[in-house]
Amino acid sequence: MKIGIYMNVVTRGVKNALRSPTRSGAIVLMLAISIALILVMLAARTSVTTKIAEVKAATASTITVSPAGIQGGMGGGDPLTADQVKTITSTEHVSGVISTLTDQLGTSETNLTPSTELGRFGQRMQRFEGTSGSSATPPTPPEGMGEGDSSTETRIPPQPRTLVTGTSDPNSLATNGGKLVLTSGETIDGTSEERIGLVGSNLAEKNSLKVGSTLTAYGQTITVKGIYKTGNDFADNGLILPLKTLQTLTDQSGSVLSATITVDSSENVASTVTALKEKLGDKADVTSAADRATSSLESLESIGNLTLVGVIGAAIAGGVIVLLSMIMIVRERRREIGVIKAIGGTNFKVITQFMVEAVTLTFIGAIVGIGLGVTTSGPLTKALVSSSESTTTSEQGRTPGGMRGGLGRPGAGGPIASARASVNDITGTLSPGVFAGAVGITFLIAIVGSAVPAWLISRVRPAEVLRTE
Repeated sequence: MKIGIYMNVVTRGVKNALRSPTRSGAIVLMLAISIALILVMLAARTSVTTKIAEVKAATASTITVSPAGIQGGMGGGDPLTADQVKTITSTEHVSGVISTLTDQLGTSETNLTPSTELGRFGQRMQRFEGTSGSSATPPTPPEGMGEGDSSTETRIPPQPRTLVTGTSDPNSLATNGGKLVLTSGETIDGTSEERIGLVGSNLAEKNSLKVGSTLTAYGQTITVKGIYKTGNDFADNGLILPLKTLQTLTDQSGSVLSATITVDSSENVASTVTALKEKLGDKADVTSAADRATSSLESLESIGNLTLVGVIGAAIAGGVIVLLSMIMIVRERRREIGVIKAIGGTNFKVITQFMVEAVTLTFIGAIVGIGLGVTTSGPLTKALVSSSESTTTSEQGRTPGGMRGGLGRPGAGGPIASARASVNDITGTLSPGVFAGAVGITFLIAIVGSAVPAWLISRVRPAEVLRTE
């Protein structure tokens, strides 16, 4: 008998929620937008926090050592020496060292034709190079470059270059933090002294190179062992050689432009940084990759905070919508409530009926909102994080080694590359936890939004209502 009574209460609540289609539709639409926003914000926050945790875990035990004063390819300092690398390797808690050296091939040093052309910026950066020592009048600078200096030396027009990177571990140059992606062939042994190399896909296409082809660099023949692709035009105009091979070809025996160090435990990073600074002195810059990653992730952390505020704001908005809607409905049905109470309806039954009505409207809004959220979470998350990309890039500036992004600069690959690529990699994550969170907040909205109307219902006195109505 009691079950039947409760079923009648629930049935009336559901029917009442739909008896005014226009008003119900407006309430459902507003709730749907609010719930969709909650889902999108939760998805974005989950993606961002997951990415931050991944990058921090990957960089927690990494240190980068570079020559003191090297910044943007325009600083001072001398390359690290073989003795300094040995000192780094023998330092307590250092479990691995990846060494890197970079160079640029001019057109007179190779038979390769670069796949990228110098724009105005590239021409300006090279305007002081290639002087011939003549007293002739220098050529007119490219448009927009300015006059430069007033020297009377004849200057050879800037030429496009081919980036060459020597490394003890080619995978350290992967821009995604994993393995270097090869479109054909096989990778090379970074510790080898053979004249072998990996060629960027754009450079290979420009010069009709394939696996097994040969090229000339520094007056020597290099055999192509593989073709790599990063998706970055600048990086894919490069040539990767074993470290010792590049050192030999460029007469830089033992020279290293960057050493990426792996520490045996994240707990030992601080003490290892201190030890390396003491041993290397003012000849090298020692930085923790975790600190660099934290700087790279600042924009993502701000997005995480923003999405949390968005979730809270959308939940409050949804609760207010339900609250105001139910208050309006209770006031409109004040006489109906009085009659129900007068014929024996208890406060509990009446309140339950109106709460079922609120839950019904919220549930319908949730279905529409979740559908909308699933459709838009990916694009909106991408748009949200991409808005911070320019800020992140400008803050990072030119990193040691001189090349912005891609191959050829110290720390370009591995965990740091993953940190810098985070903005581009993030998409909305609609995991079961996100859905559970959205559903939970939805029902919390319904319950909270019904609390005040329930209190108003309990204060309705049948005699007063019937007398005034």
